[in-house]
Amino acid sequence: MFESYWSCRGSAHRRRAKAAQLFSAAVLLWVTSDARAQGTVQLYGIVDGALAYVSNQVGKHAWTQASGVGQSNRWGMRGAEELGGGWRAVFRLENGFTINDGRFSQGGLEFGRQAFVGLSSDRFGTLTFGRQYDFMATNLTQFAAATLTPSVFAFHLGDLDRLGAERVDNAARYVTPDIAGFQFGALYSFGGQPGNFVANSAVAFGATYAHGPFRAGAAYVGIHNVATAFGIGTSVLGTSLVGTGPQGLLAPFKVFDKLTVSGVGAGYQWGPAFLHALYTIVDFRQKGASASLRTVEGGVKYSIDFALSVGGSFAYSNLGDAHWNQIAAGIDYALSKRTDVYGSAVMLRASSGVRAQLFSLPAASSNAQTVVSVGVRHLF
Repeated sequence: MFESYWSCRGSAHRRRAKAAQLFSAAVLLWVTSDARAQGTVQLYGIVDGALAYVSNQVGKHAWTQASGVGQSNRWGMRGAEELGGGWRAVFRLENGFTINDGRFSQGGLEFGRQAFVGLSSDRFGTLTFGRQYDFMATNLTQFAAATLTPSVFAFHLGDLDRLGAERVDNAARYVTPDIAGFQFGALYSFGGQPGNFVANSAVAFGATYAHGPFRAGAAYVGIHNVATAFGIGTSVLGTSLVGTGPQGLLAPFKVFDKLTVSGVGAGYQWGPAFLHALYTIVDFRQKGASASLRTVEGGVKYSIDFALSVGGSFAYSNLGDAHWNQIAAGIDYALSKRTDVYGSAVMLRASSGVRAQLFSLPAASSNAQTVVSVGVRHLF
């Protein structure tokens, strides 16, 4: 009986302890689920490194360890908080860096890739404020050979048509919800110069459409007093845009009174093949004079199986009497859902008297330049 008493008492104690544990677990689950319902924050990024061979870099061939050839290196935080009534508060802070030496990209800015906050609604769309992409990047880059090859060197001359994801500071950006496959957007960047509402300002518009295997996009951006950073191997309106510095940079940057960029693009998924095409126009304005750089590009990306894909493209550009032919080809193999290896080759031939200069490379000493690269990319 003595043993039975303590046995019963022990069982009651264990039941109370078990009940307390279950209650604590229930409270923890409730708190956790409530926190998840209120908001989420995600950490993400891309780490990409490659080896590259350049046939002609200021007159000499070169081997280099290149950062972010398949995709630019980055890490960031994005989050959303449910506000009720279908509204959410959203934000994104995204840093760019070079894997070669660990330094910040985008001129050393801590969150140089993106930095914005705003409100979003499935019914009314999304309004954000901060440093953001214009619509050339968000609406057309998906049809660009540089994205699909993949190789950053395949972006067009100096990335003047902004397909390489250029940003706009001090920007208010609005995008509508999906309307029968269509989305529309508008952006305005405040110049911030006292007494002059126009100086350093920008305006942009964009539209996308998707239906089944077909996708299309259009975009326009006009920027006042824009600084051009990368060279293209020739002069524009008497201003030399021959970049021989590291990563093809000009020394110093060249400023135009206004730069307007517009473009259209489309893609069609035809079984394992994705057919894509682009057309962009870059208009330079300086002291009453103007000039236009036009580029047309077409290509295909073919998925051999779930892990292996190949791609190829051709682009033609002209600016006055100067013209360029660019061919890009690449292969990509997925080792897992988040890691892949790739190889690519990009060849540029310019007209006589123009120095070939692939995007992000110093100018060649002649009218031809080729870069071959192999790399590995990891997403987290």
